[in-house]
Amino acid sequence: MSEWPYDLLEIDDDADERTIKRAYARLLKRHRPDEDPAGFQRLNEAYQAALSYQHDTTVQQAHEDGLAGTAALLPIIETDHSDGQAPHVTPPVGNAGPSSPSTARVDEARLRDELMARATHELPSLLRQHLAQHPDLYSLEVKRRIGSDVFEQIAYEDKPVSPGNLAVLGEFFGFTPPEWVEKRTHVMRAVENEDTQAFDEDRPLTIRQLKRPFRWPLALLLACMPGFSIRAARLSQRLTADYGDDVPGLDRRQQGFFSRLADPFYAGAWRWATVLLSALVATLLIAGLCHLTAVEPDRATRVTGMTFAAVAGMLCMWHAMRVLWALRDRPSTMHAPWIALMPVWLAVAGLLAALLLPGIPALGFALVLPAALLHFRQFFDVLRFGIGVSWLVRALPIGEALSPWVAALAGAAIGVNICDWAFARRHRISLADAAGNRWTTVTSFVVFVSMVVLGLVLRLS
Repeated sequence: MSEWPYDLLEIDDDADERTIKRAYARLLKRHRPDEDPAGFQRLNEAYQAALSYQHDTTVQQAHEDGLAGTAALLPIIETDHSDGQAPHVTPPVGNAGPSSPSTARVDEARLRDELMARATHELPSLLRQHLAQHPDLYSLEVKRRIGSDVFEQIAYEDKPVSPGNLAVLGEFFGFTPPEWVEKRTHVMRAVENEDTQAFDEDRPLTIRQLKRPFRWPLALLLACMPGFSIRAARLSQRLTADYGDDVPGLDRRQQGFFSRLADPFYAGAWRWATVLLSALVATLLIAGLCHLTAVEPDRATRVTGMTFAAVAGMLCMWHAMRVLWALRDRPSTMHAPWIALMPVWLAVAGLLAALLLPGIPALGFALVLPAALLHFRQFFDVLRFGIGVSWLVRALPIGEALSPWVAALAGAAIGVNICDWAFARRHRISLADAAGNRWTTVTSFVVFVSMVVLGLVLRLS
């Protein structure tokens, strides 16, 4: 390491051991081992070197002080013998005799540890009384140093101090606790008491699962519960954001597992495992009901097979809708038509599948349904587009080649998405912010009326 360690730690050369450790803890947030290995290595080398220099300096200073103290205790012998008398011995300055008063030193380390123990266990009223009556805190200088040490320990050593005791300490020592210290305290209390209502999560099961050591069977089973992965990932993100670092008490593997499943773009093995396990559980329940009601074996086999396919298909469509919705939330999506108009391409693919593969009607529905349900909040616009297109398809001489329902869903998805994209591009906003705009509403009325009139003309001709 060629750089001076104190410069890397951003501290003065005469910094003590506590200042070095505090600077190391602060800079460790910038240079994490998993994110910046090179920076972490330089930081760690500077930290070890600074501690070594500080230790050597302390030992050398103690040695020099010891020599000075020994010299001060030795008597001073005057060597001037011009008068022929015996040498005169002068007593050491530091030894003034038994009559000189001695000042008792305060054990600040013991006092600090005692205050921290009380702050983490006692009620605010008892802590306030103890601080007011403690004789060692009558000295303003001792009070200032102890207060600084206490708040540094709370900030950097993750001491679980309640908000009430934190307010008492701040009032007594004249410190204003930083906002991030209060947030850390709230997070620690929420994790310790398993009460996360302040973080918009009122189910204790969520925080309990995040605290447990990771075991994939239980985690996978809970991930199959509707919305559990999203709630767990959201709670983990909020706790980490308020704490500013990895939250003590939470299992990092649990956090990573549910964060991956909550990501709509994640398509790894755990995603498909949750789909298959959910479909399997539903199938076993239906099979049990068929067995209890004495359903015929052939019919029971068909019912269970349809259940498995239906549940797995609905889950796949649900994840597809989440991907489409996440794409709509991105402001940059409007600049990429191939991505912004993804529901249109799905709807067109569904129409082609319904026309070219009439023997597999479920395929067309599976493609157009996520694209249409993506706009469920724009119900009346979707309804006008769907009814207009369906009415026109019924009037066309194509027979049963295309289901009016598939046509209605595809028409709604295509019409709403194109109008929303045009409005978003014109006003430079995201597709999600374009929902419910006047362009789409007016166009849906025009399409509805024109399709109905054209359908009537075709029927009467």
